[in-house]
Amino acid sequence: MDGPVAALYLISVGALAMCAFQAALLARSSSYVRACWTFALICLTFALFQFANVRQQLAPDLASAIAAHKWVNFFSLMLVPQIWYLIASLDERQGAFRATYCVAAAAAWLAAQNFIAPYGYRFAQLAVDAPATLPWGERAFLLAGETTYAYGLNRLLALGAMLYAALFCVRARRQRARFSNGLVWLSVVLIVVSTSLAPYSDKGALKLPYLSGFGFLFLAASYLLLVRREATQRLTEKIRISAALEREMESHKLASQRFEYALANDALTGLPNRAGALDRLRAMFLASESSLTRMAVLLLDLDRLAIINGTRGYEVGNQLLVEVAHRLRTVKRKNGLVARLGSARFVVGIAGHKTCAALEREVEAVMAAVKPPFSISGAVLNMSFSAGVAIYPDHASSAEDLLASAGLALHQARDAGPGNLRVFKPSLQQSLSERIGLENALKEALEKEQFFLHYQPQVRAADERVVCLEALIRWQHPSLGLVMPDRFIPLAEATGAIAAIGSWVIDAACRQLAEWRAMGFAEVRVAVNLSAQQLLMSDLGDTVQLALQRSGLRGDDLELEITESVLMQDPQRSIERLEALRGLGVRLSIDDFGTGYSSLGYLKLLPVHAFKLDRSFVRDIGKSEKDLEICATAVGLARNLGLEIVAEGVEDAVQAAQLRQLGCHLLQGYYFARPLPAHAATAMLLEDRSGAAGVASLEAG
Repeated sequence: MDGPVAALYLISVGALAMCAFQAALLARSSSYVRACWTFALICLTFALFQFANVRQQLAPDLASAIAAHKWVNFFSLMLVPQIWYLIASLDERQGAFRATYCVAAAAAWLAAQNFIAPYGYRFAQLAVDAPATLPWGERAFLLAGETTYAYGLNRLLALGAMLYAALFCVRARRQRARFSNGLVWLSVVLIVVSTSLAPYSDKGALKLPYLSGFGFLFLAASYLLLVRREATQRLTEKIRISAALEREMESHKLASQRFEYALANDALTGLPNRAGALDRLRAMFLASESSLTRMAVLLLDLDRLAIINGTRGYEVGNQLLVEVAHRLRTVKRKNGLVARLGSARFVVGIAGHKTCAALEREVEAVMAAVKPPFSISGAVLNMSFSAGVAIYPDHASSAEDLLASAGLALHQARDAGPGNLRVFKPSLQQSLSERIGLENALKEALEKEQFFLHYQPQVRAADERVVCLEALIRWQHPSLGLVMPDRFIPLAEATGAIAAIGSWVIDAACRQLAEWRAMGFAEVRVAVNLSAQQLLMSDLGDTVQLALQRSGLRGDDLELEITESVLMQDPQRSIERLEALRGLGVRLSIDDFGTGYSSLGYLKLLPVHAFKLDRSFVRDIGKSEKDLEICATAVGLARNLGLEIVAEGVEDAVQAAQLRQLGCHLLQGYYFARPLPAHAATAMLLEDRSGAAGVASLEAG
């Protein structure tokens, strides 16, 4: 194949094939996947169109030229629906592909006519039968003659494709889309010009081969340049996003590590907390098992920390805890453990000893380290510690059981008074087993409906009418029988079951009051005790509000009792929680008033309605002048603060009379009634109402 035109056509065939290959490669990384694949197909079709043109131009005779010309026609027909499909794939409007399918059907019909007709679909008659001489002297077989209506139809389809492309480019230009580049516009103009010359060649007015393939080659290069630039930008953006994600993941990892550290460590002292201590104790336990050595767990409880917090403030108490932690660190062995388990409780893990005597010496060293007075904020504090010790393998077979055994020993030490140390004894093992069994049963007790409520009335001192019933939870254990709250409530708090149990008590008490209200007892309310953990739970207000709504009660139908010692653990936070509860209209009272170490400065800030005078003062009111004076002082304090005062533990008429004389508003105790089941409490309310009705009728008579 000689001649410059043929050479240019063949070069364009290779260039267009390369463009098709690159467009297919770009389809994998471009956001225009369908458009890239379509463009690759168009490039390949144009390459075949150019090759068929070469075959026609260099044909040895007319028959060969016509055969080649039919392929030129075929590939030109295939280009029109492909171009429609390309624009439709870039155009995101609905219905963009419908016209494409119509054009494709028309092109398929024309292609069939092309191979049936003697000269192809383009010509009805030919005006030439020999190669023509081009203006620059080269000879090529260029066919010309009378065109057909089918050819006119294809021209209309091609014109529609160009118009669609032009409208799309205008819209893209206005929207500043990626394909609104000037190169695209220039390429479109070149295609329009080269395509518009074809009719003149077909009529013989111009002796030029079809040039639209060269115009498209410029468009292909421009398009691939833009797509490649976009792909490069996407790759750069992907790298940037990957780097940002990597930084974010690293930041998240560091935050997660900080969070895990916070979960396992005490913020005040920097020591491990309970979770961290258990992890370390488990590791120490495994090491002791493998090395056949002994280990001990020493639990230390700082006596009278609540007094320090109440009298000198929490800042001094916190500094004291930090100093205790520092002293314990100084005596800790390399393979030992020092952790803070709670408010005033520390655990020391001792390992790596062969004999109990070595363990005892290290325990003595720890106790000696915390024995000297503490100098805090210029004050010298003489503190004592209660301590419990448990030893592996003598007292437990796991880290958790060892810590629990030390806890039982500590409990025994505290019962003996401040400053005592006790070692776990095998006789306490039964208590430990019972505790574990009780914990397991406690988890299922609520589900199996083993809890029920008793109600102890509070009567008005003036006329002994029942105005409030305190709800007291009981547990009917399937084998142990009746279990009282002082035995299972601490377990519920330790195991985290107190939230569900406390919610059930509030809800059950409200339901019972709703029943009493339905019976006409309009002035009676119920009181429920809150544990320390319940008060500090964030969803307590939601629990109370939901219980009131379900029962159709008002806020002041419910009274919540909080012990004084619980309030003083965190006065500021307690005040915030109580304010939220009072906002619901709920009545609030301080239980066991006088037994804690409260600050009067805090007491006047508490948003409560009543104090409950502890039974320990009421018990000896008739025998002890001091107790009588304490009761009188408490009543005077309540009166000055505008609060009700409830005396609990009233057991005889003398106590009731003295408390009434002092000005107590409400009385509660065995003298009036023991805690009663719901049906018995209902009977008492009925009797109380009938008695009041009888008194009213006598007064009326």
